Amino acid sequence: MFCSKCGVQLNEGSVFCSRCGAGAAPVADQLPADVSPKSRLATSLLAWFLGYFGVHRFYTGKIGTGVIMLILGVASGLCWFGGFLGVLDEDRAEPIFGLWLIAGLLYFAVWIWMVIDFIIAVTGNFRDSQGKLIKKW
Repeated sequence: MFCSKCGVQLNEGSVFCSRCGAGAAPVADQLPADVSPKSRLATSLLAWFLGYFGVHRFYTGKIGTGVIMLILGVASGLCWFGGFLGVLDEDRAEPIFGLWLIAGLLYFAVWIWMVIDFIIAVTGNFRDSQGKLIKKW
């Protein structure tokens, strides 16, 4: 075991470091090099609350897929709102249902993507842009 503060190797069963007085940390508790410094809690919360706009992907450095999620989310909203614009047209007395269909399909696709990302983030299997697992809460 090693000291969590100064890194000195401790005797088996030691609870505190004799050199600096800090608590002992087993080797298994130390983060390996392939674990991201990003927070799993932050990634999970961003995926749940703002995942529709890809904010969790921007946080983890996955800018490309974050932009795709953002574009799909905004396009969904625009199509949904555009469906109502048909009522404002003098020649049309009803909404444009085709735009609502497109909006619904886009919304569903982004929602499924967001939920899958949330589940992967909560389980600690989400990776950042460098391919490191985000495991640290």
